[in-house]
Amino acid sequence: MTAPCPTCPWRKSSTVGGADIPRFDIALMRRLTSTVGRGDAFRRIMACHGSACGGETPCIGYVHVEGYTNLGVRLMVMRGELDIEAIDRACAGLDLWDSFDEMLQAYEEAQ
Repeated sequence: MTAPCPTCPWRKSSTVGGADIPRFDIALMRRLTSTVGRGDAFRRIMACHGSACGGETPCIGYVHVEGYTNLGVRLMVMRGELDIEAIDRACAGLDLWDSFDEMLQAYEEAQ
């Protein structure tokens, strides 16, 4: 996959509050702060909400917006498991949240 799912929480067009996002859970979203941060670090990689438990795949919206500082994401790119250039091309022009904090705040306000 190189583009965020149609209902990716990173897309501003997804229903804020999660009504159209499969398995959306605001409590889980709050706990995802471990996937973002300042500076380079090995962090958990945010999983796509559409991937199966135990077979999680990276969230493409996350990879595009926040993944650059995640050393795990960069290792996946180096191993050829993620095509970051294709992801960036697919995300060009999409209206995505600028950061996890901005996205979380919008979802919190919708609760």
